[in-house]
Amino acid sequence: MPSVEFSFQELVSLLGREYKPENLRNEISMLGVDLEHIDTEKISLEVFPNRPDLLSVEGFARALKGKLGLETGFSEIHLKDSGIQLRVDPSVSSVRPYVTSAVVRNLCFDEGKLVSLMDLQEKLHITHGRKRKKVAIGVHDLSKVVPPFLYKAVKPTEISFVPLDMSERMNLQQILRDHPKGVDYAWTLESCDRYPIIVDRNNDVLSFPPIINGELTRVTYDTTDLFIDVTGMDENAINQALNILVYALADMGGAIYSVDIKTLSTRG
Repeated sequence: MPSVEFSFQELVSLLGREYKPENLRNEISMLGVDLEHIDTEKISLEVFPNRPDLLSVEGFARALKGKLGLETGFSEIHLKDSGIQLRVDPSVSSVRPYVTSAVVRNLCFDEGKLVSLMDLQEKLHITHGRKRKKVAIGVHDLSKVVPPFLYKAVKPTEISFVPLDMSERMNLQQILRDHPKGVDYAWTLESCDRYPIIVDRNNDVLSFPPIINGELTRVTYDTTDLFIDVTGMDENAINQALNILVYALADMGGAIYSVDIKTLSTRG
């Protein structure tokens, strides 16, 4: 079971009421988690694999609100249309066939929120995503790229970009051989002769899933609008991951927008 650690004060802030650790100890245990520690500074617990929604403090607070009777029933997101399209080329069908997406606007990141987002992304990768093979998530600064976006499969040396934490362009083959994330996750693409890629209108690379994002779309404290891609081998699993992520971002104050996923026709 994955272990998570939350700030007690951040949890209380999301609950919207003042609580002491002893007031919440029993209620938290009733959520079906293994509570390891709780004090006025932090909460440490283990989450069962069937509750990936509890991997973020936002999702955990949402579930706890229901147990405490503060907010019952399903939370609703008021979804708007982003007007943005993600086009899917048939070439990915035999490589990494499923993709979904969302746009989140009007965010205001501080250190806690940015760390929480990155931590949730990575925990979903490891658990729900089966170390990125089943599900991988890309989170991008939307202001750095130009829609529409295209998800396609390309030859290993056909395209190059500057991957996260690097300063020089690398093609996909070089990334799998020389980038730390490429070395760690090359096994997810070991049977493929083409690799999945997401590019914008200008052919700038957002993501090389499930390996690494581009440095171009790195999310910073100045980022206000996000483009999210979720790719994988299981359609239900990628949709679950996207839902978990956007609900957490909505609780951070973001406005959630849909993306039009358009599958391109096969060319004869």
